[in-house]
Amino acid sequence: MKLEFKTGRLPLNFITLGYMLLAVGAWRIIVDDWKGILFLLVSVFLIFFKSGIIIDIDKKMLKKYNGLFLIKKGKWENIKQLTNLQIVKARETQTMSVLSISRTETNDTYKLYLYMPDKNIELMSGSKDDVLNKAKKIASSLHTSINNTE
Repeated sequence: MKLEFKTGRLPLNFITLGYMLLAVGAWRIIVDDWKGILFLLVSVFLIFFKSGIIIDIDKKMLKKYNGLFLIKKGKWENIKQLTNLQIVKARETQTMSVLSISRTETNDTYKLYLYMPDKNIELMSGSKDDVLNKAKKIASSLHTSINNTE
């Protein structure tokens, strides 16, 4: 059995750019300019790029992937020595500057880590409820415990 979770997409401004390039590409093709195909290819990448994790419960393997449609590129890792899962609260600061106006935003995010004796793997981050629900599903499937450090 395999569990699959999507962990992210590109930021909203890149996805919006993708839709704009899709419209420009379609318009360029309609006016018989074949350079529009390039715009369409870039737009498809920006709109449909995603990342995530796949956990193979039977083989105790983990794959963190980046994907486009059905293609999921990543490397399988052995997690047979899994000790537990841990949720950690973290503060993330993001600064945005446009011309002379800048803004700093600080948010609390929750990160889910998979702990093994020799290394720790960050599985995902997000809101508390979302991470907790996914952690419960993973923990019950892998028969392990969740440590919540808040």
